[in-house]
Amino acid sequence: MSKLYIGIDIGTTSIKLTTVDQKMKALADLQYNYHYLTPKENFNEIEPDVWLKIVMKGLKKLFQQFSSDFIAGIGITGQMHTTVFVDQNKQAIRPAILWNDTRTQEMIPKIKKQLQQTSRSAPIAKIVSTGSPLANLLWLKEKEFESYRKIHKVLIAKDYLVLKLTGTYSTDYCDASTSSFFDLYQDQWSQEVVQIFDLPEKIFPVIHYSSKRVGMLTKGIQEKLGINAAIPVVAGTGDNVASALVSGCFYNHQPLISLGTSGVVAVPNEGHHLKETGKNVVTKIQEGDSSVLTQGTVQAGAKVNSWWAENILHTDDFFGEQDKIPSSLIGKNNVLFFPHLNGEKTLYASPKLRGAFAGLSLDTTREAMYLAVLEGLVFGIRRLYEAMKNKEAPSYFSIVGGGAKSKLWIQLFANILQTPIKRINTSQEAVHGAALLAILGVNDFSDIEHSDYQMIQPQTQLISSYEEKYQNYLRLANLIFDYTENLNL
Repeated sequence: MSKLYIGIDIGTTSIKLTTVDQKMKALADLQYNYHYLTPKENFNEIEPDVWLKIVMKGLKKLFQQFSSDFIAGIGITGQMHTTVFVDQNKQAIRPAILWNDTRTQEMIPKIKKQLQQTSRSAPIAKIVSTGSPLANLLWLKEKEFESYRKIHKVLIAKDYLVLKLTGTYSTDYCDASTSSFFDLYQDQWSQEVVQIFDLPEKIFPVIHYSSKRVGMLTKGIQEKLGINAAIPVVAGTGDNVASALVSGCFYNHQPLISLGTSGVVAVPNEGHHLKETGKNVVTKIQEGDSSVLTQGTVQAGAKVNSWWAENILHTDDFFGEQDKIPSSLIGKNNVLFFPHLNGEKTLYASPKLRGAFAGLSLDTTREAMYLAVLEGLVFGIRRLYEAMKNKEAPSYFSIVGGGAKSKLWIQLFANILQTPIKRINTSQEAVHGAALLAILGVNDFSDIEHSDYQMIQPQTQLISSYEEKYQNYLRLANLIFDYTENLNL
């Protein structure tokens, strides 16, 4: 048997593992769902050893199927921003604070003001928000000072798993550059942030390029897995970069949309090009890389689909409900939906932002409302993309994630973006991007090919009607923003 590679993805509500061969053919895929904690309003936390327990369960199952002698490397990805505080004994001091936690919303204006004190830290003020590692750390310093004093290292979710598997403290440029602790001009931890907030420099781990081999499975982990193989583990990267990597985004320089729990737009830039809108993610996949991925998020993402189907229609048959939407309604729906159900970070920078329907009448049907939900998310994605786009128009958009399984939604994206949509039929989720990092870390190259894909073209006869509806959406967006900003949420 040829060399095999394992990918691990620490998602927000599930953990995925995969085993692939040298050409990125998936030989086994596992998924384990779990729930995070909500101990108080606006608090989202998890005991990080929950991740380790699930990953060990998955690895044991994979090693029962594939001999450890053939596993050449392990790559890890995961939810970005989720912050773990670790003591000198490599143990979590308290539950991790998740990326979608909003406990720091009252602190953010003050943090932004402090960051604006110097020209070097001012750009960070534009991206710091609830859930940012900097905000989470400062909350701990203010509210749980005894825990703060015990901190030896501040890690992101996937970094904690790397620590537990290898005993090595590390992070990658992706998670470092989006942490609000990072100087994008020097590609290192920000000395200005350290000084402004009086932070100990020792709490920040060494930054590596994502495919760097940072350690081997420890003897203790090998014993628990029942194997005798010191398999190398790479530094890993954030889930959005992993998705972009495996989609071919960096090789073809075309934008990527990820329809997962959140809706992410990622625009690759050749060279170290920083943009005003969106998070500029340093994506050093291999040694010598200098590219930047500009990333923005519609927080609700594909979650609007499950919200509508499960909470409102009380069904999990998404595709069955979508099939009920008549084709004659496409492009002629008078209902508009504003998709920001749980705040927004990139364009509006408002955790208070909420969604809305407009254009309802006594003739409005559930099908029209469902279609509006799907269209509304696309309008939100387009608005976000237009604020971050490159000068050159894209040849196509790649779309990945659970939402990409919907044929109707993909067609709506093509119509509203007025651009072909590339949907690769083989699996190319973040977990497979993690496996690709392992391949690159071991071999310094990959044989990945994307030959099995579909290119969905816009329905030209509907472009003008969707353009008109998009302009109406923009007007609605401004009204909804003004309204929700005055709500006492």
